[in-house]
Amino acid sequence: MQKTFINFCFFFVLLLAACGGKKEKSKTPAQPLRAKDVVLLNQLVYKNNPADSMAKYAPEFEIVFYPDAVDGNLAMIVKKKDSNQYALVIRGSVIEFSNAGFQNFILQDFNIFTMKKWEYADTVKDAYISKGSFIGFQNLLKLTDKSSSLSIKAFIEQKIPAGSSIVITGHSLGGNLAYPLAGYLKKSLPASQSLQLQLITFGAPAAGNAAFVKDMDEKFPTAERFVIDRDIAPLFPDLDKMAKLSKILGLDSVLNIGGLKINGVSAGTNDLLKVAGEFLEEANIIPAGSQYEQSQKQLRELNSNVLGAAPKASADAIFDRAYQFHKVDAYAILLGGRAIN
Repeated sequence: MQKTFINFCFFFVLLLAACGGKKEKSKTPAQPLRAKDVVLLNQLVYKNNPADSMAKYAPEFEIVFYPDAVDGNLAMIVKKKDSNQYALVIRGSVIEFSNAGFQNFILQDFNIFTMKKWEYADTVKDAYISKGSFIGFQNLLKLTDKSSSLSIKAFIEQKIPAGSSIVITGHSLGGNLAYPLAGYLKKSLPASQSLQLQLITFGAPAAGNAAFVKDMDEKFPTAERFVIDRDIAPLFPDLDKMAKLSKILGLDSVLNIGGLKINGVSAGTNDLLKVAGEFLEEANIIPAGSQYEQSQKQLRELNSNVLGAAPKASADAIFDRAYQFHKVDAYAILLGGRAIN
């Protein structure tokens, strides 16, 4: 009888251990979506009706958070059906590849000539982001879902199950805004939710200085920053690298800016790739040691050779060719996907 009781106790302990093991396994965070899936969602966020486009091109996904845009800034949260895998996809303001488009990109969309202190860093001091990135980030915080009336952060806290994975992602200026939004969410979401946050961007210009990049590297050690080797946009505002690539693309022969003034400082050149550097140096707007940087740890460079040969040397053809290396469809193709009309 005593032996039977001991055997029963032993069996009961094993049963408890097995149940406990299963419970712990269920708490394991879901693996993040892959870059190939995420770039497809970045293609769809640009569509006039992303829900219809998703039903056609990505029926395995569904939109669970969709707001009205705030000052042109828009993001949606997408869920892979029958899983706990999510993506927070930020729509970019695609750069128009022309003289006017580049000027608008540098002076308005990106707004690099003033920097804002970044308050959501963990271990670093003096982290700064561009004013343009800060304004866009603030607009994203104002977005409210049409169905639930919740903000992005409130929706994640209240509607996304514990243990889920969320990829924060964007293309072009959407990728630029993904950095501050991801950093903010990583710091402010409750640890008890056990979310697996990941960061993946495509053709994103720099958002902040070296301290900001260091903080993001620490927050997201497995983040991926995809860059096509002949895409000039993610080099901005590293003007030396932009100048070198512009010669390869032929942009140096067609870019000019005229008599532009910022904060009373005039450009002494018509070269668009030099003018920003002159303003930054002469106006002394950006603090010393706070130049913009990109993460080299996160860099994933894509080879553009498969996208075709260089165009003839007309200005329109040169601009068009430069755009071909930046558009989101090019990133999709190089990651094994396809263009979406």
